[in-house]
Amino acid sequence: MDLVSELQAGMGQVQSESPELMAAFVQMDQAAYVEGELERKYKELIGIGIALAVRCEYCMNIHVKNALAEGATREEILEAAAVAVAFGGSPAMAYLSTTLMKALDAFE
Repeated sequence: MDLVSELQAGMGQVQSESPELMAAFVQMDQAAYVEGELERKYKELIGIGIALAVRCEYCMNIHVKNALAEGATREEILEAAAVAVAFGGSPAMAYLSTTLMKALDAFE
């Protein structure tokens, strides 16, 4: 998907120009997704919900891709999205209907 490639390229540029910032971000991000009481699949589903609520297209794509890789089903992803729509209203529904559905179709 183009958004994922665009994000990876941009993060590569940040890595070369600001390696300390990228190192801190990667360490924080990896710590958040370590399996603990919650399996990584569920953390990715939470990420999908938050991405929809805050309207981050890049995040939606990454978390859909990761959730599917962790064994989440389309139905589980759509249920997580439904919770986000309950919190995010019309803007979250718009992103669910467009960006998230395209990501599901692209990564399934």
